[in-house]
Amino acid sequence: MKWTWPWNREQSKRDPAPARAGSRPEREPSTILTGDATEDSRSLQILLDTIAAVTSNIDLDSVLRDIVERSLHVTQAERAILLLGGSPDELAVRVALDREGRTLAGDLQWSKSLVRRCLEEGVAVRSVVQSDQEALELGQSVYDLKLRAVMCAPLRSRNRTVGVIYVDSRAVRREFSARDLALFGAISAQLAISVENARLHADSLDKVRLQKDVEIARRIQQHLLPPVPKDVPGLQVAVRYVAAEQASGDTYDMVPLRDGRFAVMIGDVTGHGVGAALLTHAVQAALRSYLELIDDVATIVTRINQRLVAGVETGNFMSLLLVIVDPRKSTLHYVNAGHPGLVVAHKDKVTVLEKTGMVLGVVGDQVYRESPPIELGAGDLLFLHTDGVDEAMSPQREVFGGGRLQAVVAKVRAQALGAEDVLKSLDKALKDHVAGAAVEDDYTMIAVKLA
Repeated sequence: MKWTWPWNREQSKRDPAPARAGSRPEREPSTILTGDATEDSRSLQILLDTIAAVTSNIDLDSVLRDIVERSLHVTQAERAILLLGGSPDELAVRVALDREGRTLAGDLQWSKSLVRRCLEEGVAVRSVVQSDQEALELGQSVYDLKLRAVMCAPLRSRNRTVGVIYVDSRAVRREFSARDLALFGAISAQLAISVENARLHADSLDKVRLQKDVEIARRIQQHLLPPVPKDVPGLQVAVRYVAAEQASGDTYDMVPLRDGRFAVMIGDVTGHGVGAALLTHAVQAALRSYLELIDDVATIVTRINQRLVAGVETGNFMSLLLVIVDPRKSTLHYVNAGHPGLVVAHKDKVTVLEKTGMVLGVVGDQVYRESPPIELGAGDLLFLHTDGVDEAMSPQREVFGGGRLQAVVAKVRAQALGAEDVLKSLDKALKDHVAGAAVEDDYTMIAVKLA
């Protein structure tokens, strides 16, 4: 596109006198339309071209450069700088070009006092520097750069300032007129809309990319979670796994050991989403490796904790319950690192086996201990769960709680239900409690029943 500069010297004679450097710029009336058919036609063409361009481009980087290039063409300035931010202290240079379209690098200087005035007034402002004293009044940068004409317009969209566009020139013959200022201000309003639209488009693309990343993480997570074993000698096992988001902070694993024992792990990482999901599976992988090499479960959990403390960002931690069941001896022992207690339903009572140590990932030298062997009987039921079960909320904001949970477990134990039917009963109890409300947290339930 060929750019036509509508300014001419005769017109400048008819414009009001430019604001002096040392005085606060006044709000000058719009003088885009002067009555000169030729000049008014050119001005309107520039505005129309700008509107057409900004409405057809939604790539943010392209839009920002286009803004600076158009500002240089329209004003015939020597430099144009686009600064993004809502206040003088937040402004940062995003694009800076000279008249030839070359990128300006290094420590850029500009009239910060004029930019501040522009933001305070909320309108385009200009200043013509006619002496060194006036340059100093505008700022040391103006004096150092020997600037003679400076103009700045705010970029405002939806009653919000998104930045400023600034132009300046050292040429003595170049003075920004009131007409220049009016045209510059009108164009800046259109450019602000372009910035906002491009930013919204970029945000939507980022959201789509994030959703794709989360979906990939969800698929990986579903792939890595172990299948529920159907043929464990002496045991029935069932699992229920519900993610509040597409990728969960809950994890579990079940590993048959060499001597006929059976390891069951359940854990919960702080937070949800991709980061939590990746951490859970790092722990899952470490656990399987240690179970192949180490018999002492307290040592296993202690080592996992050391790995988390060394390799995970401060503030992230994980609760974990590791249970070893021996169906031949009808016993279990466990390590509980800050996780909700293991619920054991015997024939005549329900017991909650509490924690044996703090959550993982906090204290590197924490030594975890293992419980003594606990006797089990035929038909006894083990119930492992994450806190999403206890904390399931009713419409009246009442948690499901440990009391309700233990009552349901006692009831299904008395009914001699199988492991899968146990979880169906708990599913129904939870759904009745939340009464159709959305799931607020991940939750996982594991039922292990002795034959």
